[in-house]
Amino acid sequence: MPLLEVTKITKVTATVALEESNAKQVDQYAAFLNVQADDVINQALAYVFAKDKEFQQFRDLNRNVVATLRVKRPASVPAGKRGRRPSLAVAN
Repeated sequence: MPLLEVTKITKVTATVALEESNAKQVDQYAAFLNVQADDVINQALAYVFAKDKEFQQFRDLNRNVVATLRVKRPASVPAGKRGRRPSLAVAN
């Protein structure tokens, strides 16, 4: 029985470096669960964060930690441009 249950979630893109052996095992676990590797990593981290009581205490006491994870934010679309298509002029 798998240790992780993977559900669909809203995601951001982040760049991380893994040890080669961990990357291979993530791919293997993803194949085992028939999910994406991103989902395995996300759920594994959520599992660790939920189980580590020392980390939870640290997190509660240290709200303003300097972010070191490189998160890619989607480019914002100007309000007037969202979903509009250019109109086509019809020649008479």
